[in-house]
Amino acid sequence: MDHEFHYYLTYLIAARAGFAPPEAQTLAWASQYTDDNTAVFTIDRGLATEYANYISQTMNILKPQRALFRIYPLFHFIPGDPMAPTAWRKDGAMHWLNTTPNSENANLILDAALATGNLYRIGIACHGYADTWAHQNFAGYLNEFNAMTGPIDAAIPDIGHADARNAPDRPALVWQDDRLLNERVDNRARFLDAAAGLYRRLSRHVAPRMRKKERLAREAALRADLDRCIGPEDPGNDREEERIARYRECAGAKPYGSREMDPYEADRWMDEAVETDVRGVRDRGDSVLAHLDPLKDRYRWRDPARRHETDWHRFQEAVKAHQNESWAILERRNFLGLDLPAL
Repeated sequence: MDHEFHYYLTYLIAARAGFAPPEAQTLAWASQYTDDNTAVFTIDRGLATEYANYISQTMNILKPQRALFRIYPLFHFIPGDPMAPTAWRKDGAMHWLNTTPNSENANLILDAALATGNLYRIGIACHGYADTWAHQNFAGYLNEFNAMTGPIDAAIPDIGHADARNAPDRPALVWQDDRLLNERVDNRARFLDAAAGLYRRLSRHVAPRMRKKERLAREAALRADLDRCIGPEDPGNDREEERIARYRECAGAKPYGSREMDPYEADRWMDEAVETDVRGVRDRGDSVLAHLDPLKDRYRWRDPARRHETDWHRFQEAVKAHQNESWAILERRNFLGLDLPAL
């Protein structure tokens, strides 16, 4: 899933579940930032306040397998039930690390995050939980189980949904997964199912005593609103801005807290916490020169004494806690007995 679900829809789901708008925004921001937290930074290098973060995503599928395994199955491809009906394939293949929707593992990981009450932890866990729908039938591991049969797929490493490119992540796309008995994939249906599942989990956390009838009515209303916001099929993803405008308009309605939703900015949390001394070309830039520049930028806390209070620091600590606790859960279950890289 891309930012449309992980930020905008997650905000609406959390707000509808009963989180106050500022809480829903922090939770949703953490959910999306899980995808944008792709670089390791050392802040205040050499000082008593030195701090280094962990990454929670990488677009470099050529990284060493150990590094990829630390990231993908814990944050984006949570292993599920290889025998789930949604995973039935034409070749009968199964994989113990296959991602399946609403899996017990994903629920256990979300349980652990909800128990902390930490909005950053909850947002990160919501990201992985929702991805069990979008990333179903792919494993966060280098394996031919992920291989597809397109003309250029043989040249792409078989990790995650690399062969499918961004098809699983776009909310209004219908595409074909020719490995499956049921080849047709309607992302809108998957995303709405993910939204309903996430709403149930979050609403039970916020309002555990809500009557079942009321919860089901609110879930149905949420699903109808999100269905309208996603709108018609969009093969070229040309209507993204229209959809985002509808999500933001929906946030202003009473059931969602009647507050305008901030537009998502990937660098905002870090820029608020950290001052960057750019040396040469800004390292966080998207240009080729940013990767080739031998002069590395330097980073320092804007307010060292209050660094622990910043969203960026709190998120990074949540990433570390999520990694450790998720590994402990999966090590006892789908990782048990497998010859895999150690954490």
